[in-house]
Amino acid sequence: MGILCQPVLKTKGNQHLPVPSVRMSKLFYEFLGRYNEWKIAKLQEAIEMFFLLFLGLCIVFLPWFLPGRGLIMSMVMLVFFYFAACHYLIVNERVNHLYVNVYILHHHLVGKLEVGFCDHSESCYCVENFRRYVVKKYRISLYNRSLR
Repeated sequence: MGILCQPVLKTKGNQHLPVPSVRMSKLFYEFLGRYNEWKIAKLQEAIEMFFLLFLGLCIVFLPWFLPGRGLIMSMVMLVFFYFAACHYLIVNERVNHLYVNVYILHHHLVGKLEVGFCDHSESCYCVENFRRYVVKKYRISLYNRSLR
């Protein structure tokens, strides 16, 4: 027979995560995967911006450095600039979309930490231990609501 459905959240990586439940670890690993995907997309966006800046400078300064063929090469660079700008807009939209997803998961994770992280009836340090662990290991702050 076949598989009717597959799990959406897959846990991977460190099994020594200091969380009291499997659901919390799945939420954290889902957040971590989306966070890493967002960081990679931000890096790609920065590279695209650098490439656009380089092409723009080439368009402006090429006619001065190559008086004979500079204008033709500048027009060719303008075509490349157009396609690179279109690609940059696509990458920028993807970064913004990923940021919204990461922000929602971050908000949900911080809310879980503030409301119901563990089942201890007496005061405990489970939340602080988890926050310190995440800051130390992944350099992601779960102390505030901001990611940037």
